[in-house]
Amino acid sequence: MDEDAEILRESGGFSSRNEVVEEAFRALLKENPELRIEFAVEKYRSGSVSLNRAAEIAGKSTEEFKEILKNRGIERSIGFLSEEDREQRLNEM
Repeated sequence: MDEDAEILRESGGFSSRNEVVEEAFRALLKENPELRIEFAVEKYRSGSVSLNRAAEIAGKSTEEFKEILKNRGIERSIGFLSEEDREQRLNEM
């Protein structure tokens, strides 16, 4: 696979192997809507993205994404974080 990525990098005008991987990842998510939703749910659950960003990744409206979370039994944190909690979350990422 490394050799294939290098060939794609050279022939496809990519500046790095990482750029090839990122493009492949985007294409995979674009072609597989269920995987895109799973990815967005896990990003949201881990706290690495906001609700709005997760909905965007999933290709859903915020309300549709809220419903997906509800159907999966995933609780959303509602309200504002204290300064201390916000700092702690940022340091965990």
